[in-house]
Amino acid sequence: MGIDRVFGLVCQGDHEAFAEWMGRVERPIRLSLRPYARAVDVEGVVQETLLRMWLYAQDRGAMLTGENASLRFAIGMARNLARNETRRLKREVLLPPEKHPEIPIPPDPVPDPGLAKAIADCLQQLAGRSLEALKARLEMAAFLPDRLIAAAVGMTLNTFLQNIVRARRQMAACLQNKGVPLTEIPS
Repeated sequence: MGIDRVFGLVCQGDHEAFAEWMGRVERPIRLSLRPYARAVDVEGVVQETLLRMWLYAQDRGAMLTGENASLRFAIGMARNLARNETRRLKREVLLPPEKHPEIPIPPDPVPDPGLAKAIADCLQQLAGRSLEALKARLEMAAFLPDRLIAAAVGMTLNTFLQNIVRARRQMAACLQNKGVPLTEIPS
């Protein structure tokens, strides 16, 4: 079940769904607070964020829309709480404008429509559990560990990882057959 569907149950007052939702979002929230780790009590900010998300869900949580809306909203809330706490404790350090280093920003690479088509074609050639495992990882890896993704698709962790390896090998072979150089992928 997707994170947004779980949060939908939370909005209906489901305590067990909230426990599941917290388990899925706690790590990404905590990771988003790394810049504030020296300035605030990150654990306190995470707990305050989760409490406020429960209250928000009961009041108007169904208003959140979009992919991973509840996670994005919770991360924004956590960062705001950390920023406010940093200011309250007077631990905020701002550099004067003349002290900011000049860092050149490289332009975004031009998308290659041929590469996108080759990847889509190779994905269509995958089948069965390998395809299922790869799609699940692509969709959920940003906010769930492999163990939970494997459980979500009904596989043991070992089977899930084996299917990922198979899918990557099949994708690499297919892309190489289409003339795509794979210098970054170990064989």
